[in-house]
Amino acid sequence: MNRRNVATAVAALPTCLATAAPAVAAVHQSEPTALGTHLRYRMTTWTSQGADMSIMAPRHWSFVLTPEGQARFNARARPDVLVMSYRGRGALRPQLKSKVAALQGTPGLQITEARAHGRGDAASGELRYRWTPQGGVTRFVDYHYQGDDAYMVAGRLADRRGLEAVLGTATSTGECD
Repeated sequence: MNRRNVATAVAALPTCLATAAPAVAAVHQSEPTALGTHLRYRMTTWTSQGADMSIMAPRHWSFVLTPEGQARFNARARPDVLVMSYRGRGALRPQLKSKVAALQGTPGLQITEARAHGRGDAASGELRYRWTPQGGVTRFVDYHYQGDDAYMVAGRLADRRGLEAVLGTATSTGECD
C-alpha cells in the first residue's frame, strides 16, 4: 500500500468509527448482559398494614411501596423486579391452586413448578413459570411462599440465575413482625 492510500485510509477511519459507534452502542444498550449472581444488598424496612417488614434487596434497585402494601424493587436499566407482600394466614395449597387455574390457558405460558403445603407461619411453597408473549422475549417468574409472606422475582429468562440468587437472599432475610 502506498503512502497516498494509507493517508486516505487513516483520514477515513475516524468517520467510520464515529458512525459505527452509535450502532454498536445501541445493540449493547438494547440487550443488557445477564443479571449477575454476586450483587450487593441493603436492608430495607417499612411498615405495611400495621406490621414492620424488612428485606435484603439489591442495592441500587428502586423501592416502591404500593397502595396494596406490596414492596417492589425495580432494577435499574433492566426489566427485573423483586416483590414482597403479605400472603395471609390461610392454607397455601388452595391459594396456589387458584393462582395456577387463573394462569391456565395463557398463551406462551409454561408452569415448571407448583407446590404448596401448610398454613400460616408453617406454609411453604413455590410457583415457577416461563412466559413468552407473542413476539416478545421469554420472561422468568418465580414465587416463593414462606409463612405469611410471598416473594416474587421476574425478569428475562437470561437473568434466571441472578434472579434466583436475589430470591434466595430475600427469602433468607425477609421478615414481617
